[in-house]
Amino acid sequence: MRPEPRKKDTPEQFMMAAWVREAGFGSILEQDFEPYVVDIYIPDLLLALEIDGPYHMKRRDATRDAYIWDNYKIKIWRFPLKEVRQSFKNEFITQLITYAEEQIDA
Repeated sequence: MRPEPRKKDTPEQFMMAAWVREAGFGSILEQDFEPYVVDIYIPDLLLALEIDGPYHMKRRDATRDAYIWDNYKIKIWRFPLKEVRQSFKNEFITQLITYAEEQIDA
């Protein structure tokens, strides 16, 4: 399996990473999970965030997500680029904090 090509960080990745920091978590942009790369990784939560542009293929993404889960136990949340651009910041931060609380209680 060939590794995914590296891509340039996008303004939306920087924006979501800032939201993650605002929620109190650290993140890594463009984290490798060989042979794949995720947009944003939150190590404390074992959670990856993917911003899906208009050309994402659901079947390929499902295979990729399953591989990352099976091999690294990293959960992936996907967000359409259009949704991120419309700045759903407060909803995202609330969702992230709720997820973190659930992980603590589990």
